[in-house]
Amino acid sequence: MIFKNTRKTIIGRRQNNVIVAKGEKKLDFIRGSNQLFSEYKPRYKVFHELMKIRMKNILIVSSIYDSFLLEEDGRLSDQVYEEFRNLNLRTLPRITRVSLASEALELIKKEDFDLVITMSRVGDINPFSFGEKVKNIKNIPVVLLLNSIVEIKYLPEKSKRKYVDRIFVWNGDSKLFVAIVKHLEDKFNIDNDIKIANVRVFIFVEDSIRHYSLLLPELYGEIMKQTHRLILEGSNDYLDLLKMRIRPKILLAETYEEAVEYFSKYKDNVLGVITDVEFPRNGVLDKNAGINFIKMIKKETKNLPVILQSSKKEYQKIADELACFFIYKGSHEIISALNKWLLERVGFGDFIFRDEKGKELGKAKDIIDFYEQLKVIPYESLKYHGKNDHFSGWLNARGEFDVAEALKPRKVSEFTNEELRKFLLDNFRRIVVEKTKGIVNDFNKDSYHPEILFLRLRPGSLGGKGRGVAFLMFLIHSFKLQDLFPDVTITIPKTIVIGTDEFDKFMSDNNLYEFAHKPNVTDKQIKEKFVKAKLSSSLREDLQFLLKDLKKPLAIRSSSLLEDSAYQPFAGIFETYMLPNNNPDNKKRLNQLCTAIKLVYASPFLKLARTYAELIDMTVEQSKMAVVIQEVVGKRYDGRYYPNFSGTASSFNFYPIGHYMKSEDRIASVALGLGRYVVEGGQSIRFSPKYPKVNYYADIKELLNQSQNSFYAIDIEKDEFDIETTDPYVKKYNLTHAIKDGTLTKIADTYDFNSETLRTGYYQKGSPVITFNQQLKLEIFPLAEIVNTMMEIGEKAMGSSIEIEFAGNFRSNKEERDQFYMLQIRPFLLQEELEFEDYSMIQKDKIILFSNTVSGNLIRKDINDIVFVRPETFDKTKTLEIVQEIDELNAILSDKNLPYILIGFGRWGTADRFLGIPVKWTNINGAIAIVEASTADFSVDFSQGSHFFSSIVAGNLGYLYIKHNLEKHVINWGWLREQKIVEEKKYVVHVQTEVPLIVRVDAKRKEGMVFLPSSSKE
Repeated sequence: MIFKNTRKTIIGRRQNNVIVAKGEKKLDFIRGSNQLFSEYKPRYKVFHELMKIRMKNILIVSSIYDSFLLEEDGRLSDQVYEEFRNLNLRTLPRITRVSLASEALELIKKEDFDLVITMSRVGDINPFSFGEKVKNIKNIPVVLLLNSIVEIKYLPEKSKRKYVDRIFVWNGDSKLFVAIVKHLEDKFNIDNDIKIANVRVFIFVEDSIRHYSLLLPELYGEIMKQTHRLILEGSNDYLDLLKMRIRPKILLAETYEEAVEYFSKYKDNVLGVITDVEFPRNGVLDKNAGINFIKMIKKETKNLPVILQSSKKEYQKIADELACFFIYKGSHEIISALNKWLLERVGFGDFIFRDEKGKELGKAKDIIDFYEQLKVIPYESLKYHGKNDHFSGWLNARGEFDVAEALKPRKVSEFTNEELRKFLLDNFRRIVVEKTKGIVNDFNKDSYHPEILFLRLRPGSLGGKGRGVAFLMFLIHSFKLQDLFPDVTITIPKTIVIGTDEFDKFMSDNNLYEFAHKPNVTDKQIKEKFVKAKLSSSLREDLQFLLKDLKKPLAIRSSSLLEDSAYQPFAGIFETYMLPNNNPDNKKRLNQLCTAIKLVYASPFLKLARTYAELIDMTVEQSKMAVVIQEVVGKRYDGRYYPNFSGTASSFNFYPIGHYMKSEDRIASVALGLGRYVVEGGQSIRFSPKYPKVNYYADIKELLNQSQNSFYAIDIEKDEFDIETTDPYVKKYNLTHAIKDGTLTKIADTYDFNSETLRTGYYQKGSPVITFNQQLKLEIFPLAEIVNTMMEIGEKAMGSSIEIEFAGNFRSNKEERDQFYMLQIRPFLLQEELEFEDYSMIQKDKIILFSNTVSGNLIRKDINDIVFVRPETFDKTKTLEIVQEIDELNAILSDKNLPYILIGFGRWGTADRFLGIPVKWTNINGAIAIVEASTADFSVDFSQGSHFFSSIVAGNLGYLYIKHNLEKHVINWGWLREQKIVEEKKYVVHVQTEVPLIVRVDAKRKEGMVFLPSSSKE
């Protein structure tokens, strides 16, 4: 491809004479009548949709005497609530008591009760007739609670009990009430919960009211405790609480027919069976019902854990023959036996690797431990457990149903030795990775795994940046972006966030607030004081633990509560430190990391942050700080580390070009090296993600002037941490280093000076020009498509315009995949449109400044002061001196509370002093409108996408870009020079007008101007 001296306006592909934007096919997947978003269910929502039917409001009907016995014998209310708390059940029921059945019936008509528990003595009506009357009013469960086992023999035959759902015997233990509630909730929710979350089931077969009243509470208690123990292996507290809803259900059957019905219906979800030997079959007591039931089960699922229980010890032998666990009902150790069964047979305990003879070869306490053990356990042990389906049972007990089902149908004979190991490792690795994807994982040494992408290291808020990264991870995982771009790895870098609670502790433990707020304290003094302060020993220990798996260079980023918010973004205001993280001395690595964290903690109290906080009317105290520790995206080269590309994108393009492009079509910038180059206003390739083939440069000369000629990388050979230097390990390199590293091959074209043409691809004989044409025009890597897709999803998910930051690497060989990393997302809210007067009739001689390349929405009619860089003395090599002069004038005007218009050449706030004037907010915080101008000899592309520009937009300052050779762009230099000079310096002058100027900026209409009122005589 040859780039000639004309602007190309190729926009996507043409279909039936209609121009189609790049990426529309992918975006159809997202848009489709918003189907994806309407059907989306967050991972947590699965748990929210479980246990929909709850026994929240319980009515107890008991005589005064029975109430007295319940209260005095068991202190019922207190013990029920205490039992719920002990079992980590957060949905406590509300209990109402009445003494008469008639009173209860009237109350049921008025209130919504979920469950009625009645004692035998409830007035002049028996409990079964009472149950019928209740059901006639409202179809809710009725449970009969007997005072003692003596009452059982006086119960009517079963056919006359149909209006009572279940009968229990009170034994003085409040756990029975929990069992009653949970038993009914399980019965009513089982079908829904299996459909939604594939939950598991225990079948408990027992016809003895006395015995199931004793054993069911213990069974629930043990299962609750075991489930709670297992979920502590989980990712965070909130998810752990919700996971209690996915605990196994318990279904109580009193007859053979009931037991068979439950097993037939739920056999794929049955985790274990507990059965008596004798119970009714076909309405008659069958002495072998339990044995026959077990035989039927074993035909279907040979390895299902089963307990045979009996009051006769001789059934031990039969249980052994049936390969069942036996419990003697007369034993004093029923509960410990039940617990042993749950741990060893069902899979709630450690997984014990054994050989065929039963010899223990290894032990795994959780999934991560199991994954590590799989790498070393002898094949014979894997074969033994595989053919006996032990893996599936252990996984089912931990709620890993999908993987358990994937393992179940595979036969060990299908695999060779190493194939079986690889198959198991792949599936267990999927658990380790998948269970942590898309969620914030709270750090726990016991459940930590190196492949966890996002960790919260301390409690408290994640801060703005931390929230953004977590949200990106959530979006990428939830909307399956990887499936849209199968040839590209799309993810976030490994991220660890130290929550804001640690900041509070650090500030408090070291008494830093008072010092940091001293009026005359310098930035240097603040940094030194904070670096000398101590982080908590527990944090240092955890960081040391994590550093063993963090092998790449690290970015230590600020993440204050307000950072990257919609209205007060603080983008680029706080500190970020890049660390090589390669010192062979681990203690030195830890100390450098701790120093960077402390310097981030110091950044809200530095002059730049304070000044910006004043601009947006905030206080430092509102900037509570979290810290984001992130692996830096990139590759190692000769003493350097940097990504093949990095960039930013924004929903709103303030300066669209061409006939088809709109402001809403988004804008992106991309460059070689670390993203600092782009966000600090360096020369980068600008493109519309929707129309990536549109050239933003009028001709080759403009492209050459605007092209990137340097890049940032981490100096991985530097050792000492200089706290006085901003980001001391980051260094600027020229493109000769990129040529040496071979990183221009895929992103640069070659300029031929002889033919004055730009040829696709980089060749050593010509001059390299970074264009990213191979990605944007030839589409060898779908950069624009990924950015556009991510923007579309992000905008819909956040419900507003957004900005994103990204970086990536190109593959080195065919076996690898290209990598695209999302680094940040934040809302980007444009100010509301203002109602402007009609200024269409303004006289031309009244216009001082005019541009149609603007941002902001602003009307001011009270501006008399202008500070401008003198065109006749401007020198791009003297911009640091210009900053000093502007700073002095800004201080004077700010002290007098005089807002002013600032005019200069090149980019304001750029980090490259040869591209413009590298001011900080502290240098210009009194300006109300900012103008970037160009000259015939110095023409730099306008600002957009940098952190400085974002802050201009957020502060609602007027911004105008005025190009010297555009007819519509105006700077009336002659008029400016005629104004009263207040102070004149070598490079900068401050003038004052007799009458107030009118400043009007309207980004939506793409129009900004400064002019004199029509009544003025100037």
